[in-house]
Amino acid sequence: MNKCITCGSKMTREVESSFHYTDCGLSKVFLKGVVNHKCTNHNCGEEEITIQNIEELHQLLAEKISSQVNKLKPEEIRYLRTHLGFSGVDFAESIGVSPETVSRWEKGTVNMKEASERFLRVLILTKLGPFRNYDNLKEYASKSSKSVSRHCFKLDHSHWTVDQAA
Repeated sequence: MNKCITCGSKMTREVESSFHYTDCGLSKVFLKGVVNHKCTNHNCGEEEITIQNIEELHQLLAEKISSQVNKLKPEEIRYLRTHLGFSGVDFAESIGVSPETVSRWEKGTVNMKEASERFLRVLILTKLGPFRNYDNLKEYASKSSKSVSRHCFKLDHSHWTVDQAA
């Protein structure tokens, strides 16, 4: 990426220490180690972000959300559903609720029932292999929270990890 695709000026490269990643559909995801290419033309302002191994990042994010004890927020429900590849209608049909119910969960007008929430979490966690975390299953969705949890990840040798320091 030597030249700006908008104006043709030179691009600089810098590694971000905390990039607010909203394109995933979640409001509080921050990434450390993504590359930001910025146009040197101050009138242009073009920026291009490079996120390596994005599939791994999205899977790690889904696992982290699924393993938290707080009840899922509407944006997290939508993220997990779409991460599994379901449309709203298909997901509703698969778990035995109406499409309107799924829509209400994702808009926050109705709370997802604890059993449905645990089932959604287990769908994500079984993608890792056989689910064996039965002792913690009762903890999932057991606590209420007023806001969406903050999720921080860092790129370490082309692999994403949870950033414990953030």
